Amino acid sequence: MKIFSRLTALASLLVLAGCGTWTAESYLHEDIQGDTFNACLAREYQDRATSEAYVDCNWVDTAQIVKKGRAAAAGQNVMPYDPATMGVLPGDLPELQDARQKLLAALDDGGRTSERACACAKAQRYYDGWVEQASDNKLGENGSWLGGEGGPVQPGRVEAEKAAFWEALTDCQKKAAGPWTIYFGFDKYNLTPEAQAVIDQIVSETSTPLAVVGHTDTSGSSAYNQALGQRRADSVAGALSAQGKELCEKASKGETDLAVQTGDGVREPLNRRAVVTTCQ
Repeated sequence: MKIFSRLTALASLLVLAGCGTWTAESYLHEDIQGDTFNACLAREYQDRATSEAYVDCNWVDTAQIVKKGRAAAAGQNVMPYDPATMGVLPGDLPELQDARQKLLAALDDGGRTSERACACAKAQRYYDGWVEQASDNKLGENGSWLGGEGGPVQPGRVEAEKAAFWEALTDCQKKAAGPWTIYFGFDKYNLTPEAQAVIDQIVSETSTPLAVVGHTDTSGSSAYNQALGQRRADSVAGALSAQGKELCEKASKGETDLAVQTGDGVREPLNRRAVVTTCQ
């Protein structure tokens, strides 16, 4: 089966060469420099195209990858494959579409311009490889051209590309920031200049909804501290909302979740706080 597939690819190569349109070979040997997303993506596609050309001997797929690589090297915005347009089997489509949405979200969340740029380029390379292998299903086991429902020519490669994609996507995605702790004076819930500086930091470092939980020390009654913790949470939440942040939670744990364990009736500065986290 693989021999037939390779012969088909070779025939396609000869057609391309005969038409004078085959120019991919030179790209495979280009020296692509830089650490921007586009430069890294161009190198990733170059590496993948080299494998397609000389390991799989699939020059048709090589030509497609080279086209994307050259566009990236030229500074164009190159998107990952859309599996809905690639002949992927209907049963494989939902997983691939979900993965593409996660990749696009990471790319749009600074993935193309941050220190994660090369990791994101690698994730796009392996995503495209996953789609490509999943779409190569007509001549595989139970392939549609053989009267079956369809199946990849190299199912092991599908799984390998998928695994490599998810690993690279983990490095591409922005790591969850926080938690942040804001401290208060004894029996206070107003924001100090130091507290406001932490608020400003939270605003600059996050793009997702936030949860705010207020805490107290053990001085005072449990009921009073529960209310004081809520006032602290409200104070922080209000400052965040004023700067456009969305909240998923605003609650108090009073004196029930101490940062420093003490007995009852103890004034402990590290327990007088509000903790801000990103929502899961």
